[in-house]
Amino acid sequence: MSTSEQFNFVFRHQPKRTSKYGILLTYINQDGADLTRCERMLHPVAAFWLPFAYQNCTDASSSELQQLARSAVYQLKLHIHYLENSFGLNDDSSALEPTQKLEKPFLAEVSTNGWHEKDNLPKIEDFSDEDDILSQLI
Repeated sequence: MSTSEQFNFVFRHQPKRTSKYGILLTYINQDGADLTRCERMLHPVAAFWLPFAYQNCTDASSSELQQLARSAVYQLKLHIHYLENSFGLNDDSSALEPTQKLEKPFLAEVSTNGWHEKDNLPKIEDFSDEDDILSQLI
């Protein structure tokens, strides 16, 4: 299979509409102004699993895998802050780890172009251009 050849991936699940997965998939299936269905599915899956996928399915170097992992960690940290801000978890009682507190930054919003950040985010290296990294691995 050439690197530019597309393939079809199908996921089918039929939960009860009022179950937690039914509610989740109803939300993901909506086409909203902020994110498409594809973006709602692939962004979080990539943040969780892309470094492992490249580790197991490519000949990526250790430094390339570390760069992908840093990008995934960055995306996950941004989403943690977004959740905290969106649901009022910005007080001192919400800690990432029992012994570690993070400053609670505020994200402006998520759009089709990604995160729009405010100035008070913690200093985390930005790896939001992982598509550039990925294109070099193919």
